Amino acid sequence: MPDVCDFRLASNMVANCEKPSIAGLRNNGYIINFDDIDFENSVRDSSNPNIITSLVLLSGKRAYNVYVPGKTPFSGTKKSLVTGTYRNKFSKDVSIVILDNGPDVAKNVIDQLANGTFVVVLENKFAGADGKNTFEIYGFEAGLTATALDDDKYSEESDGGWACTLQETGAPSSGLYLYNTSITATRQSLASLVAGS
Repeated sequence: MPDVCDFRLASNMVANCEKPSIAGLRNNGYIINFDDIDFENSVRDSSNPNIITSLVLLSGKRAYNVYVPGKTPFSGTKKSLVTGTYRNKFSKDVSIVILDNGPDVAKNVIDQLANGTFVVVLENKFAGADGKNTFEIYGFEAGLTATALDDDKYSEESDGGWACTLQETGAPSSGLYLYNTSITATRQSLASLVAGS
């Protein structure tokens, strides 16, 4: 283990002309209670620690689907540099619109989002040259917690539902990605987390 961290560039910064970058996220995502993740058995790629090859949940736990319709789902989701005294870190925001309301939504979703800690997996429209950019994980390192929950009955954006912002602060990595073998296999693994298997 080195005594000094090496923060030197290790790649060219060029545009991918064959597969150009595409802005935005797809409509489907996944949310997991932070404490339901089996961090000891989740696996990072040995050649790139920013890739998680296996996201494992504790026995009996499951992930939940998140669906935001429209042309710009999860609008407001972003990552930002936070400068520190000894090391810079990242703040990651995930914006979700919950187009539903009522006592069950309040009990099972909103009250939990208000006080819980979470991990969210979202699907980028840009898969990258090899597909490894497809599924991005937010909250895996420090957890996402709610910084805003608003129910504006006249909001055109939430149609009387809830607008939620979850934030991870102090994340040491700029981005974490879930990828194992292929996009299809990774999507199947996420489906199995939702099924609780």
